[in-house]
Amino acid sequence: MKFTSNKVINLGSAAFRQWRSTHSHCQFIHGYNLTADITFECDELDERNWVMDFGSLKDLKTSLEHTFDHKLVVAGDDPQLDLLKQLDAVGIAELVILESGVGCERFAEFVLKTADTYADEATDGRVRVKSVQINEHDNNFATCHRVDDDLKVSFVETQSSTEPVLLEDIHGPIATEEAKEAKEAKEADQTQAPVANPRAAPVGNNTGTKTKGGWFDGTTWG
Repeated sequence: MKFTSNKVINLGSAAFRQWRSTHSHCQFIHGYNLTADITFECDELDERNWVMDFGSLKDLKTSLEHTFDHKLVVAGDDPQLDLLKQLDAVGIAELVILESGVGCERFAEFVLKTADTYADEATDGRVRVKSVQINEHDNNFATCHRVDDDLKVSFVETQSSTEPVLLEDIHGPIATEEAKEAKEAKEADQTQAPVANPRAAPVGNNTGTKTKGGWFDGTTWG
């Protein structure tokens, strides 16, 4: 028997751009007030007959807000990354770099992995995250589903499909010559890694037997 419960967390107003969407205005910086609908799952309820104690999610909410609220969230392979970093350097924007990419689907993946780490540690492995739906507004949302205990994730665009599809199938070919050249130039010129923002609320990995390390590698704040 399995039990689920849902918690909706307001991630705040986030700006981002999907630079590969050269056919649409999504390539430009734009923003939404994002919410995350998180589905927690367990096989056994706690002593209060709860799946998850929602009152214990304050640190998780703080961590997610730090990533999204009033942030400019960009992909690690954005050809204009150096220019976007300048906006952060002069105080015009607070930059968050997600190496895995940006958009509802990738945000859902990020929140799923973050929340799953938190739930695993807070409940000694009793609770896991089954899925996360990210809402831009009433008409646009995407869901990342847990496939198995190794968290191989699949993606669903709920506007157009009811079957899980791979992210590359949603967005099509992503490699362009311009992006390739920009990435090679960035790797050649990069002399130091971005410094993590000290205000980040830690959602770390447990040192116990259910450690799920490495999910936040490549994510930088500021």
